[in-house]
Amino acid sequence: MSNAPLPLPPPPEGPLEPHEPTRTRVGGHTSTMVSPLYPEATSTVMAPMEAGELPDVAAVRGPRLDQLLFVTTGVLVGVIVALLAGVAWMSTNAQFEEDSGRFTRQVQKQATELGQTLSHTLSLTSATSLRDNNYAFLGEVARSIITDNPNILRVQIYDADSQLAADSAPDAKLGTTTERKPERRGMSAIYQGKPIIEYQEPIDYGSQDGQGVVVISYSMESLQNQLHELEDAKRVQLRRNATTMAGLGLGFLLVSFVLVALLARRITRPLHLLSRQVMQLAAGDLSARTGGVTGAGREVTTLGVVFNHMAERINVLLEDVRVKAQLERDVSLARTVQETLLPGREAYQADTVRVAGLVVAADACGGDWWSRAMLDERRLVVGIGDVTGHGLATALVATSATSGFAAALTMRPPEEITAQLLITSLNVTMAHVGRGEHQMSSALAVIDTQTGVIDYAAGSHPSPLLLNRQTGQVSGLQTRGALLGASPNSQYTSRQAQLRPGDLIVWYTDGLTECRDAREKPYGTQRLAAALQANAHLPAEALRDAILADARAHGAGRPAQDDVTVIVAEYSPASPRVA
Repeated sequence: MSNAPLPLPPPPEGPLEPHEPTRTRVGGHTSTMVSPLYPEATSTVMAPMEAGELPDVAAVRGPRLDQLLFVTTGVLVGVIVALLAGVAWMSTNAQFEEDSGRFTRQVQKQATELGQTLSHTLSLTSATSLRDNNYAFLGEVARSIITDNPNILRVQIYDADSQLAADSAPDAKLGTTTERKPERRGMSAIYQGKPIIEYQEPIDYGSQDGQGVVVISYSMESLQNQLHELEDAKRVQLRRNATTMAGLGLGFLLVSFVLVALLARRITRPLHLLSRQVMQLAAGDLSARTGGVTGAGREVTTLGVVFNHMAERINVLLEDVRVKAQLERDVSLARTVQETLLPGREAYQADTVRVAGLVVAADACGGDWWSRAMLDERRLVVGIGDVTGHGLATALVATSATSGFAAALTMRPPEEITAQLLITSLNVTMAHVGRGEHQMSSALAVIDTQTGVIDYAAGSHPSPLLLNRQTGQVSGLQTRGALLGASPNSQYTSRQAQLRPGDLIVWYTDGLTECRDAREKPYGTQRLAAALQANAHLPAEALRDAILADARAHGAGRPAQDDVTVIVAEYSPASPRVA
């Protein structure tokens, strides 16, 4: 036996708190299989679908499809007609505004040209009369211009001293002085309450005092009247357009409602048929099928085809559910049997040795097992195994191995049984049960509770860890052997070691050391040894829970990939107790 110490990291920080597992009580015996390491690993048994109370479709509130089509179509057509009417109104209004502006500019241009021409001509013709002081002639000329052109409301002529020399207005007072600069210009003004444009033109008649001025007041009333006429025409045209658009809108709505009524009937009839078939299927009639659903478009036809396919699939799925439910019941029964054969969670006291173990299954049924039993009054047997694979078949093989282990304890007189004999017998059992498809790693030990001598053997199983509480040293109980079940002729050997007072032995399966964190780093033997050292002061059952809690913290809640089994044995000859 090699007792070389393992290299150890510093112990993990913080307390290692165990998680309370789920217990199952069968026939007065308590056994544990659901993991405190991975509490989320559960299974669900699916029951076949049953037709319950049908939904009250009459209580469903909301508009029908045909009503929705009517409303949406009416709103859509109304919005379109309103938009068209708005566009037409804006276009008509813009056209009138453009025409009015163009007409105003044209009239103003003509008035300006006429006023400038007339004022310039009058300036030239008035120069001689103004120079000769022929004011009577200038007055006749001013009045004749008013008579010939009704748009000219007034003509005034001022001399160089800004005195009124001639005026077309009969009540004008000649000779009055009004300050006017002799310059050419045009400006808007009001005369007799009417809008006018005053055109002013200088008169050069050779006076030493300067130039005279001719002023012509051109009426804009006709332009205003024409603009009002255009405005009235615009209103009439807008009302006509609004009436036309309203008529068109009503016509569109009427045609749309007729088309929608036909289309709604064409669509809703196949949908009503589908609804009836769905309710029939919901009532439990799995033979409900739809005929050729046509006339409502490709989507509704496709819906009918999919419904028929779904009804067929429901029949198939129900059969699968029934089969799965039966399988789940079988698995549950196998798990119950397996839990019954496994020792309980509570610690077992055999004279000076206290043993506590726990199996943590990754699936509903696990491939790990462990057992402990007294051969006689002083010798305790501890066994552990890990069947390859997962699932029901693996669980059945593990259960058979547990039974084979119990049977091997009775095949010889107790004094003749050794670890080598037990593991050899268990290998033969596995070879017959596994039939080459399943193998098992295993470790067995026979402990003399009075002398502390341990006889142990293993077949491709992780070496148990041995900790001396006095020195804190951790070593491995190493031995070799082939996987159990690979061949009935495999040979195994056993080794012996001497336990010292306070020694702790930890057996485990590789599911513990191969537990990985988020970075895929395994838990490993070194961290296990560190957890063992950090909690060596605890009793066997508390130490077991602390190791599992440390592994759970390392896995950070990730789902279990393999079964985990931990067994802790404490040798305390100073205070022997009887179970």
